[in-house]
Amino acid sequence: MRAIRCLVAAVLAAGIVTVVAAQQPGGRFGGGGDVNALVLTNAALQEDLKVSAEQKTKLKPAVEKQEALNKKRGEIFGKGGKGFDKDAFTAYQEESKKVGEEVKKVVDDTLTADQKNRLKQIATQVMGFNAFNDPEAKGGKGGFGGPSEADKAIMKEVGAALKLSDKQKSTIKGVVDEFNKERQEINKEAGIGGGFGTKGKAPDEEKVKSANTKIAKSRKEAWGKIEEALDGTQKTAWKGLVGEPFDTEKLRPVAPKKD
Repeated sequence: MRAIRCLVAAVLAAGIVTVVAAQQPGGRFGGGGDVNALVLTNAALQEDLKVSAEQKTKLKPAVEKQEALNKKRGEIFGKGGKGFDKDAFTAYQEESKKVGEEVKKVVDDTLTADQKNRLKQIATQVMGFNAFNDPEAKGGKGGFGGPSEADKAIMKEVGAALKLSDKQKSTIKGVVDEFNKERQEINKEAGIGGGFGTKGKAPDEEKVKSANTKIAKSRKEAWGKIEEALDGTQKTAWKGLVGEPFDTEKLRPVAPKKD
């Protein structure tokens, strides 16, 4: 988590304005990372977009639908893997898609053009390195079914704006592959991601903290290498695509405090 703050400063210093969150494949934060859904209730996002009281009222019906969907998701996945209902999950996926489309329409109808542009910038920041991916590539690591249509649209926009040469694409892919490999090795050493070191116990907190610091440093170096691969015009275009940095850590749901 703290690595994200370090990354923001590092990327600004490197001249590329972006934020890369510790996210799951496809740029999503677990089950609630769609920025269209998050704009319904996330205070930090609403503050950045300057969502008015009147707009919040217009978003309320979508908020209720999203909350009902989240409740169903909790019922399905809150059993600790016991008694998993495949049919219920399939129904949830279908409803999730429908609600997602409804939420997107409500958000599109409610936000101003400037707010929607800013929301897209934040979505691009959330994607991080994935924003450079080929939207038509097969076999990508985008979770269930690959990247979403929204993510693909961002990839296409990034590709059209930067007009990367084949050499630049190859360079960026190599940098990202190298970063991912190094991150996996760091996590493995800390006992993260490959199962807990001891059954029933989480990885050592100090090791996790150290791993996050190392990964943040690796990300900084990776973005620096990507910056070197871009020319001046491309750097300007990229800054326009991501806008001012937003602390994407604030998009993560806050776990309720235990009594």
